[in-house]
Amino acid sequence: MPNQAPAASAPPPGLLRLGVALSGLTMLAGLATFALSLEHAGSTGGKATKAGTVVNVTASGCEPAQLEVPAGRRTFTVVNQSNRAVEWEIIDGVMVLAERENIAPGLRQPLTVDLAAGTYAITCGLLSNPHGELKVVASDNGAPPTPLSKTAFIGPLAEYRVYTTLELRKLQAGAKALAAAIDSGDLERAKAAYDAARRADMHLAMPIGLFSDLDQRLNARAEDFARRDQDPDFAGFHRLAIGLFDHGSTVDLAPIADQLVTDAAALKTRLDATAVPASQLADGTARVLGAWSDRQRGATVLTTQDLADLKALTEGAHKVVTLLSPLLASQSPETLTSLQSSLATLEQRLPSSAGAAEPPGDSPPAGAAPAVLLNPSVLLKETQALADSLADVNAALTQQG
Repeated sequence: MPNQAPAASAPPPGLLRLGVALSGLTMLAGLATFALSLEHAGSTGGKATKAGTVVNVTASGCEPAQLEVPAGRRTFTVVNQSNRAVEWEIIDGVMVLAERENIAPGLRQPLTVDLAAGTYAITCGLLSNPHGELKVVASDNGAPPTPLSKTAFIGPLAEYRVYTTLELRKLQAGAKALAAAIDSGDLERAKAAYDAARRADMHLAMPIGLFSDLDQRLNARAEDFARRDQDPDFAGFHRLAIGLFDHGSTVDLAPIADQLVTDAAALKTRLDATAVPASQLADGTARVLGAWSDRQRGATVLTTQDLADLKALTEGAHKVVTLLSPLLASQSPETLTSLQSSLATLEQRLPSSAGAAEPPGDSPPAGAAPAVLLNPSVLLKETQALADSLADVNAALTQQG
């Protein structure tokens, strides 16, 4: 009988448990490595992914601060890696081309924009952070957007210039009345002047939004600055509202009100020398409505000031829709129908008078009436629907024209 190998003895139970444990640890390590690789791939700054070009915004700026993409329609995904909500803008000189606001910490937001070849600045979170640079290079695979016909827009642009001229007069008059009331210490008169000036400011939100520096001085909020409402660079309407309505005082507001008068005059000078581009009638109005919606994302209640701002923004949008309606009626009736429907829905949702329940300001003063209670999610959805409808206008006119 041939010799047989002795049977292998079973490993001790303790050794068996150790082997299973080591195997489990090896598997966990592999999964961790895989997860880290996914996270890295999802936030690789500056590289093109399925989400477009990814830009990481940290507490100190953008990573990377230098971007390069081909010309054409491009998508950027902005990842907020700081501990506060941030915004991201693409700026041509002083003119804002596109923006995304109120990106919460840890979240990401996409932004799609048509870009012609050139070099642009990008903002990176706090206003005090250094700007980055976006270089757009000519590409056969990404043709720049086709300009809209200047001839077709002669009428709408001429009428819009009259509109901005009239609203600029209201803004300047309101700013001067506000400065005079603050200088004399008349709180109630200052509040009334603030309301008038703010409404004109919101009617002009689209052209103001084209000029990044002026928009920041007039409309920046406390959270845009490192020291919030204690930051010496924080001025404009929201700083004045904190003093007038939250604190119920005109103390220390005179220099800020004087700067408002100066900035309103600077805006007039800019608009006298620079015509609003035809493409911005619809796109720019879509941008400011989208920016308001971004700012309110996640809100459970809207203050009367929030509603007053939206009501004035919607009035400005109504003017633009009216000016563009003849062009759309002849070239893209379905786009006009969608646009008018979105506008009517939002207008019907807004109260006839936003301002009766609570004075303007970032938060109500002690003892004040509660904030207006509307369903923010519904209102934000309808505001975004109007912004989306406006964003479709240029493509419709370009394709049909």
